[in-house]
This record gives sequence, C-alpha cells and structure tokens, in this order.
Amino acid sequence: MIERKDIETIVIIADAVCYSKDKVNLYSREPDRAIKSNVDSLITNFSKIFKNVVFYDNPEHFLSNISLHKRDIIFPYWHGEKSRNKQALIPSICEAGNLIYIGGDTYTNIVCCDKILSKDICRLANIKTPKHIVINNKISNIDLSSLKFPILIKPTYEGTSIGITQKNLFFKEDKQSIINRINILYDNLEQPIIIEEFIGGKEISLSIIGWNDRIKAWGAVERYCPDNDNYFETNLHSFRDKLYNKINLREGNYLMPKKVLVKLFQLFKWLDKVEYLRIDGKLIDDVFYCFELSHDTTFNPKGAFFTPFYYEGYDYLGVLELLVNNCLERYNNQHPN
Repeated sequence: MIERKDIETIVIIADAVCYSKDKVNLYSREPDRAIKSNVDSLITNFSKIFKNVVFYDNPEHFLSNISLHKRDIIFPYWHGEKSRNKQALIPSICEAGNLIYIGGDTYTNIVCCDKILSKDICRLANIKTPKHIVINNKISNIDLSSLKFPILIKPTYEGTSIGITQKNLFFKEDKQSIINRINILYDNLEQPIIIEEFIGGKEISLSIIGWNDRIKAWGAVERYCPDNDNYFETNLHSFRDKLYNKINLREGNYLMPKKVLVKLFQLFKWLDKVEYLRIDGKLIDDVFYCFELSHDTTFNPKGAFFTPFYYEGYDYLGVLELLVNNCLERYNNQHPN
C-alpha cells in the first residue's frame, strides 16, 4: 500500500499558454488549453501538499524524463491543440510506465472529448441527450426531417464553445444558412459536426470526485446571465460568453432531483477510472438532458468544476487534497500488494 506520506513529488504536465482575448478568434484553440494562471495556481497550492512540484510544458519533455518519476504522482493537465486524442496522451504514457496518475484513463478522456461517444454512453446509462445527427464532411444538401426546431450546430471535439456563436442556433428551417454554417465549421475545424435539437431550460454543471460507487464529494451550480435570468431558454453558451465571463455561477444542488443524481453517479461508476468529472446539461421540469461530459476541465479556481465544492465547504486547496487522496485510495484498492 502506498500512503500519502510516501510520496514527496507531484508532476504536472500542462500547456500553460498565455493569450490576449482581443487577438483570439472563434476558432482559436488557446482558450481551451491549460492557461498559465491556472497552472500557476496548481503549482502554488500543490507546493503546500508536496515537498516537490515538477512541471513539464509538453509530453515529449515528460516522456524523456519519465524514469525520474517512478515514485511520484502524476497530474495530467495537457490539453494539446488539434488532435482528437490530445487529452489521452499523458494517461496513456502513465499507464505504459506504470505510474500513479490523477484523473481519467485513456478511455475516459477519449469518450469525454468526443461529444458523439458521450451521447452514446449517456443513452446506455438511461440519461437523456438531445436528439441529433452527425455530418462528416462538407455538404450541399441536408435532410433535417428527423429533428425538431430549434436546432444548434456544434463541433464534435472542441471545448470552451470553440466555433459557437448565437448564429449556430436556428429557430426555423433555413436550409441554405444551416448548410453554410455547417461548412464554415467544417472548413475551420476539420472534424465531424453535430446538429442537435436545442433544449431550453436551466443550464447545470455537476462536479463529482470519487471512484467506482464511492462518491467523495459532489456539487452542482446553475449558470445564469445577470442581465437575463431566462437567458438559456433561447441562447447558447457561446465562445464570447465564455471568453469574456458574461455568465455567472450560483449554487444548484437543490435543483437536482435524486433520480437524476442516481443515474449520473451510475454513469460515473461505469466510466471506472475517471476520479473527477463535470457533467453539463439542461434541467427542464426535473428532467436532465446531458450535453457534455467534461474531464478536460480548465481547473480555473473560480470555474465550473471547483465552484460547486466551495458551496459544500471545501476551499481550493481542500479540493486538490481530495483529488490526491482519492487517487491513492483507488490505486491501493486496485493494487493491494
């Protein structure tokens, strides 16, 4: 058994990018990568838990030094840029090197990065998702007869609402405009495009830490617009909304029906080595529609992953300690000798 006191060093692998909000565009991937200020917060606070904090800013550097970290714990925070496998790289390296690492394995990261696979997993877990179709290339015609308006158009592999503006939302059929929007997204992002029925309602993020059916902590927040409490009835959470922090968070545990939580916790168990997860969706009359399984959280101390735990009495450092202890508990359960 490996105890917390046996580990002196944590290793963080992260992009640590800096960018100007005025210089990025709708298709820039910098806002979806690990931001330097968030990495700095992790380093500062992990220094209060561990004797040493080692930081690598790319997978190659980590891989070339992997022999130095056989007795350390690894914190994958690498988001990469364009590859659909970007979040899965560090967990794969850790598994190949038989290293202890915090968070989801390769499978979990692949599923959560792919909105199509996420919908399939949710459906198998009896969790509702919006009805959708998938477009795999540029098109000149489209059959939307299987969907009900309004509909929204979004890329499959991106986070931080990259490629998404209110123009991606269509309240009535305008076939040529819809085709144009699909092709613009495909030209700029080169990946499958999802067209799904838009669900209006309260937008919820649920954060979970634990392993298997041992939920250590969970909490929910509601996203809201200070100027319009019904914003998400008719609007998307767009790239600009996120870039300029136009949407706020408030406590949302009381909104979550027990029957919904049971299903979401079962999904968490099903993913197995996930350890932490943010589940985003809409809540309408006690029915939850899942939009996204987010394991590639930004780890912004004020963001949607951490904030729910603050309402449960944790502070930022306390959540990081919980992530470390939870990882070691699961590891020891899986490797008892």
